[in-house]
Amino acid sequence: MDIPILIQKNQGSKYGVTVPDIPGCVSTGETIDHAMRNVTDAIYGHVGTLLRQGKPFEIRPSPVEELSKEPDYAGGIWALVSLDLAKL
Repeated sequence: MDIPILIQKNQGSKYGVTVPDIPGCVSTGETIDHAMRNVTDAIYGHVGTLLRQGKPFEIRPSPVEELSKEPDYAGGIWALVSLDLAKL
């Protein structure tokens, strides 16, 4: 499953990554490449925690075209991260 992520950078900070379809799942990285690698671990960790806590969740990837219309997501770089659902 491919899930969209948004990479943003404020001046003087690391790159921040938001996973819009998994509320509360965020990550950072010194470079865009590091941010993209780190977010995969963050997704598996976040979802693993939800599973251990018995909290309900659903991952339903949204189209980037829809997400990019949200004002909070303006000015970032969109990418897709491939998830192996068997690891969840």
